[in-house]
Amino acid sequence: MKNYLQIQPAAVKSILLFLVFELHKLLVFSQCGVPPVSGSVSISTAGNIVNSYYPGTGSPTAGTNSLVAGTIDARGSATVIATGDLVMIIQMQGSDHGTANSDAYGDGVAGAPASGYTNNANLVAGYYEYNTVSLVAGSTITFSYNLINNYYTRNFTAVNAIQRYQVIRVPRYYDLSITAAGTVIAPFWDGNTGGVIVLDCANTLTLNGTVTTAGRGFRGGGGKTFSGATAGNSNGAGLLANTDYRWNSAVTNTSNLTGGAKGEGICGTPIYTLQTGNTTASTGSVEGYINGGMGRGSAGNAGGGGTDGQPDNPGSGNQFNPGGGGGANAGDGGQGGSGWHGGAGSLSTYPTGGYGAVAFAQRSLQRLILGGGGGAGTANNSNATNEYHASGGSGGGIIITRAKTYAGTGSVNADGADAPGFGSADPTDAAGGGGAGGSIVVVTNQSGATGMGSISVSAKGGKGGDMLSYYDHGPGGGAGGGYIITNGTPASAVVTGGANGKTRTGSSGGPITNNYGATSGGNGQLVTLSSVPVLGNASNIAAPCGALPVHFIQFSANYLNEKVLVSWSVSQEVNAKEYVIERSLDGREFNTIGVQAYYTSNTAINHYSFSDNFSAVSQRVIYYRIKQIDSNGSYAYSKIMAVRITAGNGVINIFPNPAQEQTTISFTTTGKSNVLIRLVDMNGKIVKQFSKEVNAGLNTTLLDNLSALPAGMYHLQLYDGIKTATEKLVITQ
Repeated sequence: MKNYLQIQPAAVKSILLFLVFELHKLLVFSQCGVPPVSGSVSISTAGNIVNSYYPGTGSPTAGTNSLVAGTIDARGSATVIATGDLVMIIQMQGSDHGTANSDAYGDGVAGAPASGYTNNANLVAGYYEYNTVSLVAGSTITFSYNLINNYYTRNFTAVNAIQRYQVIRVPRYYDLSITAAGTVIAPFWDGNTGGVIVLDCANTLTLNGTVTTAGRGFRGGGGKTFSGATAGNSNGAGLLANTDYRWNSAVTNTSNLTGGAKGEGICGTPIYTLQTGNTTASTGSVEGYINGGMGRGSAGNAGGGGTDGQPDNPGSGNQFNPGGGGGANAGDGGQGGSGWHGGAGSLSTYPTGGYGAVAFAQRSLQRLILGGGGGAGTANNSNATNEYHASGGSGGGIIITRAKTYAGTGSVNADGADAPGFGSADPTDAAGGGGAGGSIVVVTNQSGATGMGSISVSAKGGKGGDMLSYYDHGPGGGAGGGYIITNGTPASAVVTGGANGKTRTGSSGGPITNNYGATSGGNGQLVTLSSVPVLGNASNIAAPCGALPVHFIQFSANYLNEKVLVSWSVSQEVNAKEYVIERSLDGREFNTIGVQAYYTSNTAINHYSFSDNFSAVSQRVIYYRIKQIDSNGSYAYSKIMAVRITAGNGVINIFPNPAQEQTTISFTTTGKSNVLIRLVDMNGKIVKQFSKEVNAGLNTTLLDNLSALPAGMYHLQLYDGIKTATEKLVITQ
C-alpha cells in the first residue's frame, strides 16, 4: 500500500499542523525580522552610502501597517526597498514654537532667552521605529507589523510649522568590516531625506575606518549681505526695530534687507540655508518659520540669527553686525556676540546677537534628532563670493549601529560643523553660530563583552565663527554637544559643547581675544546602558526592535499523538536563566503554559522541547512564542509560531522562513516512502529539485545554497507520487 504524505482528505476531522513565518500575516513581536546567518562584507573606500532614503508622504497613524513613500533619494544607495527588508521610519521635523515678537519667542514663556519650543501635541520630532517590509506595491509599503508611532508630513504655511519624516532601508550584515581607508556616510540632510546612518550586524562590526554624519544634520542659517531696510519694511505690525525677534526675509518682503537667518531645526527650515562645504547660501521658496525666519529669536534646537542695531535705517547699511547663536541637541547653544557700537559705545549698545538654542529635553533611546543649525550673523561689507562666511554651521546627523560585538580602532562621528567663519582670515562681517552635535547609538544585540574598547565616538558641538577684519563686531555662539548612547565602554566618547568665536580687541589690528558677548555651547550627554537595549518604543512593549541574547538555531512545532511538541535549539546563552513557553488563540494575548530552565552543557548548542496537551481540534489557528529571560531579569521574545489547523493530516515546517543561505524542512509520513522535493519560483519554473527516501514519522532535510537564487517568494512542494503539499518560502539577500 502506498505511503502518502499525510495530506489526503479524511472522514474524521484531524489536524494539519505547520509552522509559518509569513511575516505579513502574523502579529510578530520582534520588529527586526530574520537576521542573516552568514556572509561578510568589506568596505575599503571613502564615501560609501549604504542606506536608501525615501521621503515620507501623508500622515500614517499608529496601529496601521502601511504608508506611501516618495521617490527614492538618488544621493543614497540605489537599492530599492523590497519584501523582507528591514527599514527605519523616523520623524525628522515636527514641533511648534512661540511666534510672538517678544522674549516669549520660542518657548512661549516671557523672559530671556527667547529660545525653545512648545511641548504640545505637535511635538513629534525624533520618534522612530524599525519594521520589516511584507509588500511593496508601487509607492505603497506594507509592513509586517503595525506602526507604533504616528508620523506626519506637512508643508510650511503661514500658520503651520513644517513636519517631515523619512523611510530608510537598513542593509543587514552578518559580518561587516570597514577598513582604515573606508568610510560610511549619509547624504546631507536636504529638508526631506538624509542625515542618518543605520547599520545592523548579526555578528561582528569591525571598524577601523570611519562612520560619519559630521555636519550632515540640520543646516545653518545662510549668510546674506544686505544694505539696510528700505521703505515698506515690516515686522508684521510696524517698522523693523532692533528689538525684533523675528520678521520675514527679503524674499517675502523685498524691503526687509537686514538681519541674519535663523538656523534649521525641529521647528522649521529658514529660507536661507548653508550646507556644510558649500560656499554659497541657498535660497528657498517659503519663509520656513511662522512670522519669519530672520532675527535673534531661536526656535526649537536652531540658533537665532542676528538682529541689526539699526535695521530701519537705509543709510546705516545694515552695518552693526551682531553674531548668530549656536544650535542645540543635548546641550544648549551659545549666544551670538553683540553688534558694532559705532566707535563710542560698548558691547551693551546693541546686544542683539542671535539667541542660542535650547537642548532637546525629550531625547531618549526612543527619540533621536539631528543637531540644530547655527544662526547667521548679519553682513553688509561682504560680496556674493564671501557672504557665506556669515552663515551658521550645520549640526551633526544621527548614527545607529547595532552588532553582536565590535572590533577595530576606528571612529563614529556626528560632530556639529564649525561656523564657516571660524579661524578664517576672510570674514568681513559678523559670524554665525556653530552647528550642534548629532545623536549616536552604538550598542550590541547581546549581553557580555562588546569589543568597543578601541573605538572612538564623538558628537561635539561646532565652534562659533570669528570676526577677524574689525574689532567689536559679533562673533558666533558655540553650539551644544550631542547625545551618545552605548552599552559598552568606547576608547573615548566626546559630547563637549563648541567654543564661541572671538573678535579683535581695541582696533582693527588688535589681538583676536574678545568674546564680545558671545558664549560657548553647553556639553551634551553620554548615556551608558547597563544591559542590552531595545530599539523602538519603550512605551509599547509589544513593538521593540530587540534581539535575543541567544541565537535560535531551530524553532518548530509538531502535532504528535494529540499534543503539540514545541522544540527549539539555541546558542550564545551567556546570561540565560529560563525559557517561558506562551500560547495565544488570537496572536495578541498570550498565556504562560510552561517554563524550561537553562541548563549548562559542554556543547555550543542546547536543545529544548515542551509538550503542550492543549486540544486544538476546534481552533483554526493557534500561536506560540518563547520568552527568554536573562539572569539579571531582562527578557526578550522569539518570533511567533503560527499553527494552522485544517481538515486533513500532515506536517510541513520550514525554519527559518524567510531564509538567506539555507533552511530546514520538517514533514511527516505514515510509512517508508520516496518524496520528491521541488522549489518553484513565482513563474512556475522549478529552480531546485531532489528526492529523499524517508521513514514513517517526522523527517527533516536541509535546503541549502539559497543565496544563489534571486530574492523573492517561492513555493516549496513535497510530492509522494499521488499528492502534493505546498508551502511558501521567502528568500532574502
